[in-house]
Amino acid sequence: NPTFPGVSESTSDRAGNFRSFVLGLSSTATSVTVRPTVALALSPASISENGGMSTVTATLSRASSEAVTLTVAAAAGAGAVAADFDLSAATTLTIAAGDTASTGVVTVTANDNTASSPAKSVTVSAAAVGGNGVAAPSDVTLTITDDERPTVALALSASSISENGGVATVTATLSAPSSAGATITVSAAPAGAATRADFTLSTAKTLTIAAGNTTSTGVVTITAVDNAARLWGKSVRVSGTVNGAVRTPRFVTLGIVDDDAATVTLALSPASISEGGGVATVTASLSAAESVATTITVSAAAGSGATAADFTQTGTKLTIAANATASTGRVTIAAVNDDVDQASNKSVTVSGAVDGGGRADPASVTLTIEDNDDAL
Repeated sequence: NPTFPGVSESTSDRAGNFRSFVLGLSSTATSVTVRPTVALALSPASISENGGMSTVTATLSRASSEAVTLTVAAAAGAGAVAADFDLSAATTLTIAAGDTASTGVVTVTANDNTASSPAKSVTVSAAAVGGNGVAAPSDVTLTITDDERPTVALALSASSISENGGVATVTATLSAPSSAGATITVSAAPAGAATRADFTLSTAKTLTIAAGNTTSTGVVTITAVDNAARLWGKSVRVSGTVNGAVRTPRFVTLGIVDDDAATVTLALSPASISEGGGVATVTASLSAAESVATTITVSAAAGSGATAADFTQTGTKLTIAANATASTGRVTIAAVNDDVDQASNKSVTVSGAVDGGGRADPASVTLTIEDNDDAL
C-alpha cells in the first residue's frame, strides 16, 4: 500500500466476496505506557474530637507490575493545630505488584480539648514510590468535629400572652461561650387549637450571639391577633435554626389566652376552718359552659402565720366536663392541730393551674385557719 507502508490492501469481487489479505508490520513501532493512578481514602472522613480515629487506605486504578509504597503524612488544616491530632507511628502503605488495594495500617486520631470551636480539618497526603513511576495521590481532608459545642436555648418573655394584642419577645442564650458565635433564625408555627391567623411573627427573625458571649442581640417578637371566637387551647411552637458551631435549640411553646373564653373561678367551702381538725373543700366553676372539658390542678401554700406543717392537702385535680360549669373531683385542705397559742389566725393560699395552656389560671383564694388555743 503506497499510502500506508506495511499494510496490504483488501478488496472484494463483484459477487461481494472478500479476498484474503495480510497485515504487515512496519520496521518501527511506538510503545505507549499508561501508568495507573493511586488514590487515598479515609474511613470515616469525619471524626469526633473526643478520640475519634480514621484509617487511611490507598488504591490503584489498575494493577501494576511493580509494587507501590506510600508514605503518609498529616498536616493541620483550617482551624486546626498540630496538637489537635496524632498520626500513627506506622505511616507506610504498600500495594503489592498485581494488586490494587493497600496493606498496612495508618491512622489519624483526634485529641480532645475543652475549647469550643468550629470543625477543624486535617490534610492527609502521601509520597509514592514504585508502580512504574506512579505519581503521588491527591490530598484528602479529614474533618474533626468539636464535642464542646454549646447548646442554644430559646426563651420567651412570657409563657402566655393575651389574645387581645399580647406580645412575647424571643431571646436566645448559649450554655457556654463559643469562639465562632451563633446566628439563630426564629420561626413560629401554630399548635393546639391555633391557626396562623392567630399570631404574627415579626419581620426581623434573626438573633445573634457574638463570639465569646452567651446572650443574644436582636429583637424577635410574636404578637397575638384578636378575634371574636371563644376558643381556648391555642399555642405557638417557637423554633430556631442555627448557623455556627452550636447545637440546635429545642422548641418552646407560647400560649395564647383567649379573651373571649369562659373564666375559671376557685371556691372554698368553708373559707374558714378551725385548727382543731377543720376541713375545707375546694371546687371550681366556669363562667360559661365550654364544648371541651377543663382540668384544674390545685395546690396549697402556707400564707400569713402558717407553715407547711399546719395543713394537709388531699387530691389535686378538679374537672369541669364539656358543656358543664361546675367541677367534679375532690380536693380538700385539712387543718393540723397544735398546742401553740397564736396572736392571729393562719392563712393558706389555694391556687389552680388550668392544664393544657391557652386559658387563664383562676385567681388564688385564701383559707383561714382559726387558732383554738387559749393564752396561758
